[in-house]
Amino acid sequence: MKKIFITALSILSVHAVIAQTNTKLKRELFERDMIGAEKMLSKQLEKGDSSQIADYAYILKRLHQNEKAFQMYQIADKQGKLNDVTAMADYLSLGKQFNKNTNTYNSSLKQLGYAEGNVERSYTKLAVIENACFNSSADDIACALHEGNILLSSTRSTVKNNIENSLLKSFSVNEKCEVTALTKSSKLPVEDNKNHVGPIHAVGNYLFITRSYAKPNKQGIFNLEIQFAVKGVNGYGSYMPLPVNNVSYSVQHPYFDASTNTLYFSSNMPNGKGGFDLYKMYLNTTTNTWSNAVSVNEVNTTADEVFPTVDEYGNLYYSTTTINGLGGLDIYCLNKGTSNPFMLSAPVNSAFDDFYYHINKQLKGYLTSSRTGGKGGDDVYTFSIDTTPYKVCVQLNDSLNKRAINQAVVNITYGSNTYKTESGNSGKVCVTISALDYHPATPIQIEANKPGFKPLKLTAKPSFNANREMSESVVLAPIPAPVPVAKIKVGQDLGKLLNLNPIYFDLGKWDVRPDGALELDKIVAAMQEFPTLIIELGSHTDSRSSAKFNQTLSQKRAEASGKYILSKGIDPKRLTWKGYGESKLLNKCKDGVKCSEEDHSKNRRTEFKIIKM
Repeated sequence: MKKIFITALSILSVHAVIAQTNTKLKRELFERDMIGAEKMLSKQLEKGDSSQIADYAYILKRLHQNEKAFQMYQIADKQGKLNDVTAMADYLSLGKQFNKNTNTYNSSLKQLGYAEGNVERSYTKLAVIENACFNSSADDIACALHEGNILLSSTRSTVKNNIENSLLKSFSVNEKCEVTALTKSSKLPVEDNKNHVGPIHAVGNYLFITRSYAKPNKQGIFNLEIQFAVKGVNGYGSYMPLPVNNVSYSVQHPYFDASTNTLYFSSNMPNGKGGFDLYKMYLNTTTNTWSNAVSVNEVNTTADEVFPTVDEYGNLYYSTTTINGLGGLDIYCLNKGTSNPFMLSAPVNSAFDDFYYHINKQLKGYLTSSRTGGKGGDDVYTFSIDTTPYKVCVQLNDSLNKRAINQAVVNITYGSNTYKTESGNSGKVCVTISALDYHPATPIQIEANKPGFKPLKLTAKPSFNANREMSESVVLAPIPAPVPVAKIKVGQDLGKLLNLNPIYFDLGKWDVRPDGALELDKIVAAMQEFPTLIIELGSHTDSRSSAKFNQTLSQKRAEASGKYILSKGIDPKRLTWKGYGESKLLNKCKDGVKCSEEDHSKNRRTEFKIIKM
């Protein structure tokens, strides 16, 4: 992120800038007009003086010259000159951007009070990120929404001229993506300032701006203050300073929660936890007077906490740097009524600076980031989050009569989650899978159980429609009634004892059809029940077609049926098969004899002759 807040617009003594970077005060989050300082330090380095190489790297990073900044920090690291907490945090962040191990400073940062952030799975992992239409080659920061327009702070010099300078100016962007500069005469009057104005926040009857002081403090730093104006009958009145403002420190990034009349802001005022911390103040809207500033202790650390925003539910968003963050500033959330903030998931966060997160009711909004792929240094990105859950429905039917099966226990497993339910009268069950859990490569496991039916387990490939729904049809096979031992005799047809339905094949084919497989499963069940049973499977045809064709066809059908039974784990020694063609007709329907289709069908049969018990 380009540091754009703190030094004078006029040509400032470079020594003042260098003094600023060496001050014992925490270096400001934003600094302004570092170009002159970069040039001076570059010449100093060219002459062989590397005494301020860490300061040089610090400035390069704020000018978005990250690769060069990382190189300078690497040199400073080798020279043992990375002693400043901000420099160490920079080095750690840049290492993540360039996939280099800079974790040697983790312990030092931890000792200095840097936190290890709480990383939780959040819906932001579903975000779709896109460049905003109004980005420019300058630094652009989307600050808030006001009456349907985006309030934009940018270092562009004019609406159309994107040449970067060191000032933030304030603009409004309408729904047509038209950018308009805000001035004293605008609907939202923002005073012209030869130094710096922005970011701004307008809500209800209140307008807040961040601006720089006209003069620097004793250390040469141009600190920031927040001013506010109240809207009356004739428009906004004069700007008034917050009572917490002080020329010796900065107060910045106002965000007013109108539902609670609370102003959140960031400041490096004394007695904080370190760097910039978040504070809040309550406004008496009758008298327009403020309470004392209170630290938001749940979020503040030694690192900088900046850019607060609040959603409609009272959840607080802000940015900070943590040891285990993704890199640079990461966006965190403190849910209302809780005390443990957590980092939002990628792609909202990245290895670069990510900040100013605004979300609306439709789970859409804006964020600002210095990530690659934008038009300038800092750019605004839109995001949209679709949390619609995925719906899986399973229809259970009886394999024999195709009727729906109710009261079946169904377990649907997706990833590490199992959803247990029971089928209703329609035989249908539906479960919803959280959008957070969905992954297109994760299979769906379905298990169905009901007394009297064979347990079923199958794997289905996710196939969701545009409404995020999918349906799977499941057929349960009834468990055949046990065969009384007394009825089993050598020479009998086991198929008749089990009341098997005819096993049909497609015309001229021998592949086992699903309906035939269900009947063969009954033979398998009986052979599993009586492990000494040995069977000969015989396949027969009618007399139509030639005897040679029928012999070959019946043999192939017998073999296909036999192999199906063996595939279920039956010992091959217990089963033989043979095709008889038309050689063993059960009636007069031989070649040349006219017979009905019903008579012919009696000869097309599969027999399971018991050979041995």
